[in-house]
Amino acid sequence: MTHLLRMIDRLSRIAETAAVLLLMGYCALMLSEVVARAQAQSFSFTWEFSQYAMAAVFALAAGPAIRTGVHVRITLLSAVLSRRARKALDLAANTVALGVVALIVLAMWSKVGTSYERNILATSVTKTSLWIPQAIVLWGFAQLWLDLLARAIRVWFEEQSEWRDADAETADV
Repeated sequence: MTHLLRMIDRLSRIAETAAVLLLMGYCALMLSEVVARAQAQSFSFTWEFSQYAMAAVFALAAGPAIRTGVHVRITLLSAVLSRRARKALDLAANTVALGVVALIVLAMWSKVGTSYERNILATSVTKTSLWIPQAIVLWGFAQLWLDLLARAIRVWFEEQSEWRDADAETADV
């Protein structure tokens, strides 16, 4: 079980790194568009690729956000519950989330497959094969499912399930 959890954590870090790189690419695209427009020009692809990048960033960062405990939560109820009831509530919420995310993964898998099989292209000038950005979003949702699974396993075995301030400087903690 430890090997599975370590593998999921490594994959989560890879997804997190990809999200950061895509975010930097998004910023570079927008900056290049601003500079181009200042010169009375425009790149035809910046808005399209920026949209793909943002969708991928949101999907790829969702799993690592579970791992580091930065998703928005309402802790009012769990704060007054006993440890056992809090564990049961956490496991129930994780189970529901695993089901919902599994449905999203299946839908995205179908969408990517359809786009690939039919060679669906963007209607823009670039004619981007849509399965490529869709596959990156699929990767992000699959990683979210894995991170939820890892969290549920850790909660079940009463191990540390979140790494709050995992990336904080030691002076900040």
